[in-house]
Amino acid sequence: MKLFTIISAFLICLSSLANYSTPGTGKSWNLDSLVANSGGEVTFSSGTYFFTDTLNISQSDTLKIRINTTIKISPLVVFNILGTLIVNPPDSVKITSLDTNQKFYEMRLDSTSDASIMKKMIFEYSFNGIRLLDTSPLIDSCTIQYNCNGNSSTTVPAINLFRANPVISNCKIIRNYKVAIGGGANIANSPQILNNLISENNIANGNVPQINLGQSGSGTTLIQGNTIKGLYTNAGGIATLPIGQLTIRIEDNIIKFNRYGIAIANANTNAVIKRNIIDSNNIQGNPLLGGSGINFNGTSSIIAAVSHNKIRGNLWGITIQGTAKPNMGELSNPDTNYAGFNMILNNGNSNRYYDLYNNTPDSIKAENNFWGTNNLDSVEARIFHKPDSSALGFVDYVPIWIPVPVVNISTEIPGNYKLYDAYPNPFNPSTKIKFDVGISKNMRVNNQFVSLIVYDILGQVVKTLINMELKPGTYEVDFSGSDISSGVYFYALKSGNFYDSKRMIIVK
Repeated sequence: MKLFTIISAFLICLSSLANYSTPGTGKSWNLDSLVANSGGEVTFSSGTYFFTDTLNISQSDTLKIRINTTIKISPLVVFNILGTLIVNPPDSVKITSLDTNQKFYEMRLDSTSDASIMKKMIFEYSFNGIRLLDTSPLIDSCTIQYNCNGNSSTTVPAINLFRANPVISNCKIIRNYKVAIGGGANIANSPQILNNLISENNIANGNVPQINLGQSGSGTTLIQGNTIKGLYTNAGGIATLPIGQLTIRIEDNIIKFNRYGIAIANANTNAVIKRNIIDSNNIQGNPLLGGSGINFNGTSSIIAAVSHNKIRGNLWGITIQGTAKPNMGELSNPDTNYAGFNMILNNGNSNRYYDLYNNTPDSIKAENNFWGTNNLDSVEARIFHKPDSSALGFVDYVPIWIPVPVVNISTEIPGNYKLYDAYPNPFNPSTKIKFDVGISKNMRVNNQFVSLIVYDILGQVVKTLINMELKPGTYEVDFSGSDISSGVYFYALKSGNFYDSKRMIIVK
C-alpha cells in the first residue's frame, strides 16, 4: 500500500483589498462588533454575516460566536485567528463560501490560545480546510464537509495539523475531497480523535486514507471510538508514516468499507491496536494493491500490540512486511495488551483464506486468537508463514482461543453432576461458576465431598474455591481474579469418580 508523505508548508494569500485586524488590546469581540469596526470588511444582511476580505483576530483578542447564524466568506479570503476563537451557539453556526464554486481559502488558527473552542459549527466549501498551527483547540460536535475541492495536492486534509494536539470529538467529518484529518510525516502532532463519524472522504479518489498522520513526538496520538467508513475505491482507513517517533493508540473504532483498514508504515512506532471492528475493507478489490485489515510495513522499530479486535471480511486479515514486529498475542507477557483475544476470520482472496500473512523472515507471536475454527489444521491453512515458504518466519498461533458460549442455568436439583461455563468469560475482575451436585451411582444421597479448584495453564493450583461436603443441589461460586494476572485458567470440579474442567480467561 502506497502512502504519501505530507510536508506542511505555509501559503500566503494576497488580496487586492486591505484586510482587517483587531487591535490586539485584549478585547472580546463578537460578529456585530466586527461589523461596527472593520470598515466594511465584515457586513451583515438578511441574517447572514459576510467576510469580504481576510480577517485577523489578533493575538491577545478573543472572537466569541454564541448565536445561531451563517457566515459567508468571499473567494480566497482567509479567516485567521491569532488569538482565541470561541464558537458555541445554541444550535449551529455555518461557515461557508459566498460562492461554493469559488472557495474561500481557509480558517487558520495560528499559535492561538489552547482555550479556543469550536462547537456545533458547520464548516464547508473551503479551498484549504481548517489549518491548526502550533495550537491545540477543542473541535466538538461539528460538521466538516466538502472542503479542499480544487486544491492541486492529493493529500491536503480538511483538518490540517502542524505541531498541533487538538481534541476532535463527536464530529461528522464527511465527503471532503481529500484526507479528513492529517499532518506531515515529519511534523509532531498528537491529536485526540474521539467518537467521530469519518465517512466517505477522498471524493477525489486519490491514493490516500481518511486519517493520515506522521510522528507524535513526545505525545501520544489517540484514535478512539470512531466510525470510519469508506466509499471511494482508493480511500484507505487510517495510515501512519512517521519520520520521527510515533506513539499511537487505535481503540474501539469501527473501520469498514475502505481500501484497507489500518496501515502502520516506516519506523519508530509504538502502537496499541485494541477492540476495533475492522470489517470488509476490500472495496478496491485488487489484493496486490491493498485490502488488509491491518498492514505493518517497515523496520523492526515498528512495535505493536494487537488484541481484542474483530478482523473479518478483508482481502487480507493482518499482513506483515519488511521486518515489522507486531504482536497479536503472547500469553507469557503480563501486559494485557498482549493477551490476544482477536477474532481473525474469513479474510481472503483468490479462493483462499489469508487471515495472517507473515511476509517477514522473523517469527511472530499470535497466541490465544480465534480463527473461525478449533481445528488446528484448518487454522494452519489460514496462516501464511514458514511452512508455506522457508524464507519466512514462523507464526506461533497456539494455543488458539475458543469463545465460550453463555449457558442457561437450571435452578432445579439435578440428577447428576454438572459443571457449567463461567459467566462472564472472559472477565475482569470477577466471574461466577455454577455447578450441580447430583446423585451418582454408589454414592450417598446426602452430603457429597466436592472440590472446585482453579489452575493456571501449567497445571499449578491458583485457588481452591470449594473443598467440603455439599448436599445435592445447584451452587454458584464467585471467583475474583483481582489478585492474579491476565491469562488463561482452568477450573475443575471433582467429586468421587466425577471430574470435569473448563477454561476461563481474565483480561485486565
